[in-house]
Amino acid sequence: MYSAEVLSQLRSLNHMNQEIRSLPRENPESILLQKQIEALRARLPNSILGYHDRFAARGQPSAVKVNGESCSACHLKLPRGLCGELAAPGRFGVCPNCGVFLWADVQPIVAPVEKPARKRKAKL
Repeated sequence: MYSAEVLSQLRSLNHMNQEIRSLPRENPESILLQKQIEALRARLPNSILGYHDRFAARGQPSAVKVNGESCSACHLKLPRGLCGELAAPGRFGVCPNCGVFLWADVQPIVAPVEKPARKRKAKL
């Protein structure tokens, strides 16, 4: 399984866990959401799922977005090497302080558009 896919599924799982906490247990929407959570959990590797469950048991997300150069969960400034690794699309890492999975929004690099050279008017 690719890291981008694992990351996407972790983010979805965190979001669904947060939503299900706000719904009553016997609500039809809650039952449907629980089935979706179970299907998503079946696709994740056991090692990642166990890691996620430790955070979920405490009501914390297992994957957070990097805020500048800091972890969004504990607000610790991250090492430059880790920030460099997270800059690659689809990559995620682990916060050295709190242990959550980290991901960064990577903006695609767009080459600047070259403007055609302007023609100079000849002096008379």
